[in-house]
Order: sequence, then C-alpha cells, then structure tokens
Amino acid sequence: MLNFYSNIKSFEDVSFDELFNVKGNIVRSSKNRETVEFLFKNKKYFIKRFSKGSVFQNLLNKLGILKDISNAVNEHSAYEILQDIGIETPKLVCYGNEKKIWNNRSFVISEEIKNFEQLDFFFSKKKYQKDKKNYQDRIYKKVVHIINKLHQNGIVHHDLYLCHFLLDLNSLDNKKNIKIYLIDFHRLEKKTKVSSKWISKELGDLLFSIKFFGNEDRFQKILKTNYFNKNFLENHKMDIHERATLMLKKYKNKYA
Repeated sequence: MLNFYSNIKSFEDVSFDELFNVKGNIVRSSKNRETVEFLFKNKKYFIKRFSKGSVFQNLLNKLGILKDISNAVNEHSAYEILQDIGIETPKLVCYGNEKKIWNNRSFVISEEIKNFEQLDFFFSKKKYQKDKKNYQDRIYKKVVHIINKLHQNGIVHHDLYLCHFLLDLNSLDNKKNIKIYLIDFHRLEKKTKVSSKWISKELGDLLFSIKFFGNEDRFQKILKTNYFNKNFLENHKMDIHERATLMLKKYKNKYA
C-alpha cells in the first residue's frame, strides 16, 4: 500500500522510488533513518527518510508494546499538530509512505530555511560571539515560548535539545519576533495531559544542552520568569537538575 502526495507541483510527476533514493548531502544518519540535503529543479530541500527497523522492533511495534518511530507517519502528523498551535517548522512539501507487512519505506520532504543556524552551533561558534551576547535573552525567551505551547497543548517532543531549534539569522534584527523553527518530530507525542515525569525530562534535556553550549544562568532566570507553570519548576527543581546532570555525564563519557 502506497500513500504519496505533494503540496507543490515540482514533485507531482516524480515517483516514490525516485524521491526515496534521491542523492545529496547526508546531514544526519542513524540505523533506520537519515536526513539528506538535496537539490531538485535548482531548489534546495531536505528529505528525512525511514526504512525498516529490526524484526524484533517491528514485532513490538505491531503488538503496540513499543511506539513505532521507524516510519515518517509520526513526523508527518506532527507537522500538522504544530502548525495548528502556531509553532514554526520548516514547510512540509511532500510525504510518502510505502506500507508492507515487515518492511516500510517512508519520507517527509521540507523546504530549505535560508540562512539558519542550529542553536547549539550559534551559542558555541566563535563567529557568533558578539551576536550571542546581544540576542541570547530574546532567543531564550522564544525557546521558552515554544516549550510553553508544547506543554500547554499536551505535546511531548522527546528530543528537546538545542540542536533541534533552528534560528533564522535574518530575523535577529526584528525586535518584534525572532524566528526559531522546531525540527525532528519522529518521537513527538500528543497526550491528554503531559505527566510530571515527561515535563521534568524535557526541561532537563534542554537544560543539559544549555549547560554544554549556552549560558545556564541566563536561561534559568528567563525560564523561571516565562515558563507557564512556575509552581512546577519549583516543585520539580531536583528532578530537572538530576536529568540534566545525568545527560551531561553521558555526553561527556561518550565524546570524551
């Protein structure tokens, strides 16, 4: 069974196989998925493509024991969910999903965001040091604004690190609105209510990322002032910091 559609005419006459196997610059890669930057008709796009997981993983997915993150269905749904609540993402232009009993292939394609930088790189690269000092408070406020929208709407991202926030560098001089795009949605979930456990984990993951790349003191002050549930921050302070410390230790052990 094949589901395939495009929001733009450029891809309407292109086959699923041609798009799934498109060649380009591999941006990120893991066992069953990779993100590739490619040119098509003189325009730049990003494809995130998924192939089958292990037989054991697929069995757990079928039985409902493990959330299925081995295809683009969740990523595709997340674009619509986030658009509905006003969170900016790259523009989705094409989606394909080829369903087989034990072997799915699927992808999402988004338009290029011109002149952007991942927030982890923005805060760590020397060439941005002056901009970082001038704009970090506004950037942190925008990040907290995005987190508020997620958690108030029962959404858990599950990978809330600085590398999944893309800063539109052209928007830095816009005093009303710095643009930051959220990416990487294959684990995203919408729940009736986000549990304390998941909020603590998400905030801890982000804090770990900022401990490593950003300015922890400035972010903490802005989080305390702007997060929608200040009582939660106070009551779960230890949980958040323990998660951040654990992730920092794992990161250092892995890359030391």
